Amino acid sequence: MRLFNKVAIIGVGLIGGSFGLALKKKSLAKEIIGIGHRQKSIDQALKAGAIDQGYLGVDHLKDADLVVLSAPVKEIINILPKLKNLTGEDCLIIDAGSTKSEIIKIAEKHKLRFIGCHPLAGMEKKGPENARADLFMNSLCLIVAPKKYNSQDLRRARKLWEALGARTLILNSARHDRILAFTSHLPHAVVFSLINCLKSEYLKFGAGGLKDTTRIGLSDPLLWRDIFLTNRKELLEAINTFEKSLQRLKSLIKNNNDGALNAYLKKSRDKRNVL
Repeated sequence: MRLFNKVAIIGVGLIGGSFGLALKKKSLAKEIIGIGHRQKSIDQALKAGAIDQGYLGVDHLKDADLVVLSAPVKEIINILPKLKNLTGEDCLIIDAGSTKSEIIKIAEKHKLRFIGCHPLAGMEKKGPENARADLFMNSLCLIVAPKKYNSQDLRRARKLWEALGARTLILNSARHDRILAFTSHLPHAVVFSLINCLKSEYLKFGAGGLKDTTRIGLSDPLLWRDIFLTNRKELLEAINTFEKSLQRLKSLIKNNNDGALNAYLKKSRDKRNVL
């Protein structure tokens, strides 16, 4: 079931490469081109079969009917203003960024045919060599539309992600960034901080618990730098909330309050069982 004739993926890493592979597997596009900064990434995406052609510049977009921005958030913010003059008037633009408020503001300012998308399907690994056609299967994709949007574009975006095997949920940008600050950005911040507080000599004693807990610490630093800085208000609020919870735990341990400590730990376990 073809949905698009020509799809241009800007950023052919893990998400962009997986998007291309999934489009091909489902026969959703006639042609897929990839655009990136490095020839190595383009070559890897071509080798993986994620794209049909690859380019280093943001050209070749005029006849695309879908542009997918799967670059780090700040790159998406820098690219968006240029797309008005590089794409046709019928071209739909979507992204896969992990924060939305700043991206939506730019899209609204330049009056782009844009629908924000956030597939909750990433991994700590990166690059097109780790791309998977089934990455989005049974995942949740959050859809974030500008205040003024074309209802047909919203339907096309949802239909696309659902064709790739994802469920979709519509949120506004403020709610998206608030929720993701707690469920995604804070966990990464905590893990990065945990790893940095460990003495190097202790690492050889790390077993399954430490490795499992800190798996996401292997994520791309530049990607997460952009996420933290473009959602800093909500992330700082989430960190404040976490600090209060950690202080509560510290107090229970300090005061040898075994009953309350057990209740605190049990509450945490019960919440975790919901996931």
